[in-house]
Amino acid sequence: MKNGFRFEVIYRDNDLIEVHVSAWNGAFGGAADVYLGIGQLEEIAAKLQGFPKSPSDTREVILGDFIPRSAGRGVSMRFYCAGKSGRAYVEAKIESDYNPADKAQSVLLLLPVEAAAIDSFVKELRGLGADRIGNAQLKGAI
Repeated sequence: MKNGFRFEVIYRDNDLIEVHVSAWNGAFGGAADVYLGIGQLEEIAAKLQGFPKSPSDTREVILGDFIPRSAGRGVSMRFYCAGKSGRAYVEAKIESDYNPADKAQSVLLLLPVEAAAIDSFVKELRGLGADRIGNAQLKGAI
């Protein structure tokens, strides 16, 4: 996988979808399957639309949950800008389902991104939410 995030629908029914979220930044990576309500991908797309508006712009999205022994896993993504150039980053925490020993695996990774890549990701998220099939990708900056 190239640097970035990939959201892929792996299950769908009338009430929810299951999305496989994977991420890789060249050094660290992780993946989790999260359950989302119908319309939630479109809500995330709306929240990320136009990021970043200013160097102080910050947006956060949470998919699934981080509650021990719940029916799912969690992905948290914080979009923000840093440095004098205002470069955009995504800080993501990805947590797996709990195993029989009551342990979950997790990773915290940082990925530089460009505004144009976020715009493309937003468009793909909207399509993924509407069609409930396929994938959306947020490409990392080089």
